[in-house]
Amino acid sequence: MSQTFERQVTNVQAPDRRGSFPTVLAWATLGALLFAFEIYVLVRWVIGANFTATHPGRDSISGAQHVLFLALQILIPLAAVAGIWFWVIKPWRREGRLTTDGMLALSGAMIFFWDMCMNYTSVTLLYNSGMVNFGAWANGAWPGWVSPNANRLPEPIFVTMPGYTALVFSQVLLILFVVRKVKERRPTLSPLAVWPILFFGLIIIDTIIESILLRMGIYAYPGGIRWLTLYSGHTYQLPMTEPIFFAGFGLGAIAALSYFRNDRNQTVVERGIDTLGVTPARRQWIKFFAIFAAVHLAFAIFYFIPNQFLGLHSDEFPSGYKSYMINQMCAYPGDSASAGLNPCAGPGVPIPRP
Repeated sequence: MSQTFERQVTNVQAPDRRGSFPTVLAWATLGALLFAFEIYVLVRWVIGANFTATHPGRDSISGAQHVLFLALQILIPLAAVAGIWFWVIKPWRREGRLTTDGMLALSGAMIFFWDMCMNYTSVTLLYNSGMVNFGAWANGAWPGWVSPNANRLPEPIFVTMPGYTALVFSQVLLILFVVRKVKERRPTLSPLAVWPILFFGLIIIDTIIESILLRMGIYAYPGGIRWLTLYSGHTYQLPMTEPIFFAGFGLGAIAALSYFRNDRNQTVVERGIDTLGVTPARRQWIKFFAIFAAVHLAFAIFYFIPNQFLGLHSDEFPSGYKSYMINQMCAYPGDSASAGLNPCAGPGVPIPRP
């Protein structure tokens, strides 16, 4: 599989500008800063006072959900390990170096860092605290975090973290497989025609996957804009802004980065790397951080920023959420346990402050 992706290139070669500052160094610098920031936040979370489990509360999940959650927390990590083996380790052993697709897979695996950013301004994402969790890397770990009690979001570490390899990055591979098949049937397919396939294809794939996961009760998007929401008004509603910004734009950017390469098999962020007078090992690090920057900057721009605007225009939460979904993150109508907290997002609700 990795060999196939490595050979998927375009015939466009940008000229090297040996007298100028290589673009790849700018990307690599940004990537190193983003990587350092994410590690800093995660370490502060792990060693901080908020690294503690969020418990379900007075409502109990059913026996069937217990079995389902146990199975998912075993199968998803196993699928992620298999993915890392086939996309990263096996090609690395064969080539003697970390491949471009391996770097994309590792960068994609760390997108889990942005998973909870929907709650940065106000609560619009919920997780089921019936799974193994240690809260979330929000208050007390992420500098400048706005919404209070966001650290109580029960990020299920055996679902979300490996899930970004098993269930998210795999979407990128699937749509690239589709594009290759279309290209085989239509060899004259222009680069311009590839973009809508990536964009709309990923929206469709993500909508199907998330609809299933939401029905399972693993997580919920209570703060959707109703007229833009699938299954509107139900606890398993899916705001279509999620597949659009997360999959269409965010994952679409990763897919485009992988697909569009020059005749040296380089992604757009690697331009100028051949002009650097550094050792092969340093060149690999520079390439990795450049790719990391492109992947994570895409999610910062296309996912983190739009969700703050969308959160401010949230409609009222659907009724029916249990204590193991709200988790005392905000004052949910009818939930006595959340008394005294800031009200959950909705029309006219001001932005809460820590």
